Amino acid sequence: MMSIPIFDCHCDTATHARERGELLRRNSMQLDLERLSQYSPAGQVFAVCAVDDLEPVKFADISIAYFLEQIKENSDMVKLCLNFRDIISAESEGKIAALLSIEGAEQIADIDAAYGLGVRIVHMTWNHDNALCGAAMDSGSGLTHKGKAFVLRAQELGIMLDMAHVSERGFWDTLSISTRPVIAGHSNAKAICDVPRNLTDGQFTALARQGGGAGINLYPEFLGRGRDIDAVFAHIEHFMALGGEKAVFLGCDLDGIEQTPSGINGVQDLGRIYETLLRHNYTEQLAQDIFRNNILRIMERSL
Repeated sequence: MMSIPIFDCHCDTATHARERGELLRRNSMQLDLERLSQYSPAGQVFAVCAVDDLEPVKFADISIAYFLEQIKENSDMVKLCLNFRDIISAESEGKIAALLSIEGAEQIADIDAAYGLGVRIVHMTWNHDNALCGAAMDSGSGLTHKGKAFVLRAQELGIMLDMAHVSERGFWDTLSISTRPVIAGHSNAKAICDVPRNLTDGQFTALARQGGGAGINLYPEFLGRGRDIDAVFAHIEHFMALGGEKAVFLGCDLDGIEQTPSGINGVQDLGRIYETLLRHNYTEQLAQDIFRNNILRIMERSL
């Protein structure tokens, strides 16, 4: 295939690989390091998500330990990145740049300790309300007092906040006090597919204005339409029409979704989205911005 760069902002591969006894280097899942390394340069955010676990902090500790061990065992092809310089360094060494994300802050007992372990992206909620904020799939309540303190401390440390799962009220509460750009790392356009997890035009425009952006999610239920590559393009095109040239990136949610769009079976097929952009007369530069450069610009200001 043509040389395509990639930096995807969300996968659940590390979480579920541990649960299934799989490895990051090569597995039977939607993403592994060998297939990801077909892209150059390549970067990936790996999320830890306890889903409905009764002991989320313990779950996260075990999952983080597994992830870090897998990174160490595969140091010939992947590098844990703790800041923007590390990302550039990994790419210059021909390695996959890997970042660690926590999807649902109920998994974090202490944010400073999480930062010390290498966590650089945090979702305040998953699908349920917690002590920090309401979730998009739950009550819809906003940031709590504790949540506001969490936002400020996270951004002080240089942890990027991901709004993909928070309620709309929590989204606006967070943006009103943010000192750095925030993202919705795997969320699509509500105007194309009206589900609670997708973004209104106002939300996307606010993210872009603030220097953040949104990652395109491949979950068919969040794509709508034909649930295929054309549907993926429709969400990209909608965000671009809102002035998203520097604010659209990939947040595919591989291994966090049970199904993929028609035409995409895993990370090895993401180049088909790139080719679709070129076929619709997107320039090579714009396609590369969506696939890699936009999220890196945001990370440079957020990490």
